[in-house]
This record gives sequence, structure tokens and C-alpha cells, in this order.
Amino acid sequence: MNIEIRDEREDGRYTAYLDEKRLGYATWVKVHDTVVLPHTEVGPEWAGRGIGSMLARRAFDDARADGLTVLPFCPFMKRWAELHPDYRDIVRTPRPGELPSVESAVHAARTLEALTAVHEAQRAHPGPDGAPTSTRTAPGAS
Repeated sequence: MNIEIRDEREDGRYTAYLDEKRLGYATWVKVHDTVVLPHTEVGPEWAGRGIGSMLARRAFDDARADGLTVLPFCPFMKRWAELHPDYRDIVRTPRPGELPSVESAVHAARTLEALTAVHEAQRAHPGPDGAPTSTRTAPGAS
């Protein structure tokens, strides 16, 4: 089983694939010199198989290679960081007064995630004319 972890920068996430099937993802947002990891999700049929850990390791390794710190925000990433002390040098907690900025970045990431899901659904289910639903013109509109 060859699982590939891709950094899909345009979507702000790392995604795990097996033969082009998406198994799970971890969203990330860069805030100054820190990578915030707000959400991790793995399909229920893949839970407990190390997919989340593969996503975490890639995110932490990339942050280290880029000279960035990591702020694990979702419970999974927080716990993963606790279990992997070899990354302690790049893990940090919010500084005083910083939490509102981090929460805003997380909210923006979740909004982007929702918009991306809508866009993907529209592309996957074109209208009767074959055009993606996002590009069709409403009847009577010009």
C-alpha cells in the first residue's frame, strides 16, 4: 500500500491519497513565521491506520525545513505533538493576545475549506448542459 501525502498549497491542506482516492487531509494556515494546523480529518474506513500521523509528520517536517514553528490547533495535532517530543523544538502555544488572530486564521481556513467543498461538488455534478453548476447562467440572465 503506497500512500502519498501531497502539499496542496492552493487549498491550504496536506492530503493523503491511495491511487488518487482521498483518504484524509490536514488543513494549514501560515501566520507570520508559524504554521497553524486547525483541522485534521481521515475517512472512517481509514481511521486507526496511521493516516493522520503521516499527515502530521509531513506538516511538521515541512515546517522545520522551512524554518517555521508549528501551532497545533486541532486536538489530533496537539496530541500527536505531545507524543513526538522530537518536534518539541518547533511546537509552540499561542502568545498572550495572539489567540484572536489565530482564531481568525482558523475561521478563514474553515471558510476556504467549505468553499472548496462546494466548488468540488459543483465540478463533480455538472448541470444538464454539461457545464459546471458554478459557470451556468440563470435563466433569463444575460
